[in-house]
Amino acid sequence: MNVSGQSTDEARQESLIGNLVSRYRKDVPGSHQAGHQGRLTGVYQNAIELDGGSLVSAGGYVTTFGLIAGLIAAYVFPILNKTTWAELGFGLMLFSFFSFGSVFLIGAYFELFSPSEAPIYFDRLNRRVYFVEQGKKRSPCWADWSLIDVEHHATMGGSPTSLRRIHHLVFLVRNSANDPTIMASYVISNVEFPGALWEYIRRYMDDDAPPLLAGEAPPLKGGKFDMIEALKQRKKNYWKDWREAPFTQFWQHLCIPLFIPFFFVNRLVVWTARTVHWPQEVKDALGAPITEEDLNADSTHKLRPEGDAAKEIV
Repeated sequence: MNVSGQSTDEARQESLIGNLVSRYRKDVPGSHQAGHQGRLTGVYQNAIELDGGSLVSAGGYVTTFGLIAGLIAAYVFPILNKTTWAELGFGLMLFSFFSFGSVFLIGAYFELFSPSEAPIYFDRLNRRVYFVEQGKKRSPCWADWSLIDVEHHATMGGSPTSLRRIHHLVFLVRNSANDPTIMASYVISNVEFPGALWEYIRRYMDDDAPPLLAGEAPPLKGGKFDMIEALKQRKKNYWKDWREAPFTQFWQHLCIPLFIPFFFVNRLVVWTARTVHWPQEVKDALGAPITEEDLNADSTHKLRPEGDAAKEIV
């Protein structure tokens, strides 16, 4: 996505920026409805957390897919040309592998040595946003809420037989109030209703809206998924799974040849992941996580409105 240049209405027009659908304004509702759409992963005394959780515990799909595709291409290419690699030459072999397995390089770039997590915190009390910078540094940073512009971008995705638009919320950080040069950016990808998600954030930050919807419980911070432990559990429930879901087990066993390379790639992704260390200043600014006890003691309903579960987009 184009996240360079200056963040102004004149420079960031739909006709000038590819994939740009619209720019949001903080003084205008982005949608008639508001909801976090399952993106809310933490509620704190002073902030909300979106898109938290481990990025690497089950990662490695793209790298594995590219690796397998490249190996298949290297095997099939000489057969289709009725020759051997000895005749074609080593250089052509490498060209074939990386041409068909370019997805492997893309996956390795983004999945290896990547941050272990990349949440985004919206600090209402201090008017700040904390996020993991996307790009070469991939380090925690923060920006003043007044310096952030938000855009709706859309890209094409899917399969060769079924294309669809994938929507994203793009946060652009200006250098200063007088300098609109974009110094950093953050993307919340694959959002079903971008206007509703932005409106949820906007209302929380600017209209003092409750972080939770009526009848909604605070997100629970569960333990991190670990593939080794998951395999141990599968071994423990192996025959039980066969009795309860035989067809699912059958297809999963057929995919074992694909799972084996994915397992080793996943271990590599986990081992090379960089742990994100948030400064103590940020942890102190967020405050303590909200609990049910806090909600019960909230007589003014600033954390969660009264009533049954809301009908808004959750």
